[in-house]
Amino acid sequence: MPRVSARPRWLPMAFMMGLLLLVYAGWQVFRWPDLDRTLVGDAFFYPVGVAAIAAAVGAARRSHHQPRIRWAWYLLAVGALLYLGGDIAQTIYELNGNLPFPSVSDALYISFYPVMLAGLLLFPTRRGGHRAVRRLILDLTIVALGGAMLVTFVVLGPTVRAGGPTLLSMIVSVAYPVGDMILLVGLGSALLRRTDPSSARALQFMAAGLASFVAADMVYGYILLHSTYHGGDPVDSLWMVAIALTAVAGAAQTTPAATRSVEEETSPQASWAPYVASAVGFGLLIADHHDLVMTLSAVALASLVAARQFLAQRDLLRHQRLARHHSLHDALTSLPNRRGLISDLQAALGPGATQTPRALAIFDLDGFKAYNDTFGHLAGDQLLERLGHRLGDVIAPHGRAYRLGGDEFCVLLNPGVAAPEAIFAAADDALSEDGPGFSIGSSFGAVVIPTEADEVSTTLDIADTRMYAHKGGRRAATIIGQTRDVLLRATAEHTASLPEHMLEVGELARRVALRLDLDAETVELTLRAGELHDIGKLAIPASIINKPARLDEEEWALMRRHTLIGERMLDASPALAPVAAVVRSAHERFDGGGYPDGLAGEAIPLAARIVFACDAYHAMIDARPYAPAATEAEARDELRRCSGSQFDPQVVQALLAELASRPDATVRGAQDVSSSGSRAALRTP
Repeated sequence: MPRVSARPRWLPMAFMMGLLLLVYAGWQVFRWPDLDRTLVGDAFFYPVGVAAIAAAVGAARRSHHQPRIRWAWYLLAVGALLYLGGDIAQTIYELNGNLPFPSVSDALYISFYPVMLAGLLLFPTRRGGHRAVRRLILDLTIVALGGAMLVTFVVLGPTVRAGGPTLLSMIVSVAYPVGDMILLVGLGSALLRRTDPSSARALQFMAAGLASFVAADMVYGYILLHSTYHGGDPVDSLWMVAIALTAVAGAAQTTPAATRSVEEETSPQASWAPYVASAVGFGLLIADHHDLVMTLSAVALASLVAARQFLAQRDLLRHQRLARHHSLHDALTSLPNRRGLISDLQAALGPGATQTPRALAIFDLDGFKAYNDTFGHLAGDQLLERLGHRLGDVIAPHGRAYRLGGDEFCVLLNPGVAAPEAIFAAADDALSEDGPGFSIGSSFGAVVIPTEADEVSTTLDIADTRMYAHKGGRRAATIIGQTRDVLLRATAEHTASLPEHMLEVGELARRVALRLDLDAETVELTLRAGELHDIGKLAIPASIINKPARLDEEEWALMRRHTLIGERMLDASPALAPVAAVVRSAHERFDGGGYPDGLAGEAIPLAARIVFACDAYHAMIDARPYAPAATEAEARDELRRCSGSQFDPQVVQALLAELASRPDATVRGAQDVSSSGSRAALRTP
């Protein structure tokens, strides 16, 4: 496999130009052999000029995907060609022994300046908005004004004062320092513009070349004003260095990237050139403080620098505000993040904060990992964005919503908000979404501050603990629900009427538990035990369950084992272990005469006492193969008669209240049961 070289493209060009300039510098020092200085200088200069033209054309061709960069390099190639043409024309004049002023060479030299400026300004500026454009214009103005003061002090002013033999010669003489001012604008453009990364290094070399070119022009102008210039003088080295750096700049242009990151597009850069220009301007004011033009220019420069500092300060404050916003908000959903939540909690729990209670809840999505694995991380991010926006809209009138990271969200309500449970339910709904192949919900834990917690860490710990408890409960509820459905389906295959009876007992038991003001966990346990209290009958032959006659002793003994069988079946699922314990005791009597353990009174689980009473009531009002149904009134009377013996009196009272509240309570069959013992006992084996 070929080895890839990391050597920059411009390095060979820089080496060749450096070697050529080193040889030229050696000749300048030793002057051997003794040849015409102008011709020797041209012999060195022409290859450098040709290299600059070729490098600019090559850079243009490498930039064919970026039209502006391509045409910028073509203009720079034309500028280098014009300057080389001017040097060739001047050499021809010198060989003929006649160097008029002005001449064709002057026209070519002077044309070089605007063409170079046009090429430099054509390079595209990276994104930065109107603020960046305004700052660039201001910086260029400062650089141009400072450079103009320097050129005026060194060359332009003395040239104007010296005058010229003709108006044309005067105009041409002034055109050179004016051209230097133009190059200074180009220099500022190269230094200050935040251009395409493929051109950044090239423009740095170009800026160095322009600085060398302006220095050479000013030294040359000073020599003409104060002495005599001869071709091949050391000042020629500065022009040669300038053109050589232009050649290296062309070689440094890389192929523009098809796409660039936002960070590359908008990364800030230091702009030191305006401050150098302002320092030069004020230095010249001190050196020539009697000149009115210099004084006015310095005042203008000071005003521009002050304006630039104002813009820079405003941009700095804007970026600081933006950075603070990003540090406190989630980039995906635009909601405040964990850091923003902690900041708000510190304010809510800090000294001087209101003591009016306010609720906080942490939400964690259920099913998000499976969604991410199925549809991919991009779809997962889009889902989080949708849910976050919905949550923010729902909570906005009542408080603030946050995204804590991953699939975790938070809600902090305003002080004194009424009915926080309803708002949290709406938040839970906002964080839910169903679709083909997925279902997203949420679990949450809530805490009231400062009533339950008066520190940030304690608040978050309590909410987290309750949220994970809720998540565990929901997961267990899902497992219980799925297991219940399977068991009921199996029961229906065994005895068709049994599942309906079990579900009705479960619902009635739940309502009785609610009337007794039991906690939510006990109500849920009572419901599940009622729905599965007869599940052990799966092991009892259908012929015994549906026997139209009374059961014999052996059959009764087998029937009474169904609670133990049901316990063993449900114990196979850890989530159903509490339900299994209630099912085992679902036929224990309050007076201790029940089975399988003969428990009495409070020793019987309350949920089992409720299920036993509700099951007996349903057994009495439903027709069985071995007995007709009792009426509603008869069943209630039987419950009252057996209260304190078979049934818990408090449970009977709550059950009768629930039955009385039913709007559709009707008298069912009027047939009685004629047998020894209580009807409840007969119908609850």
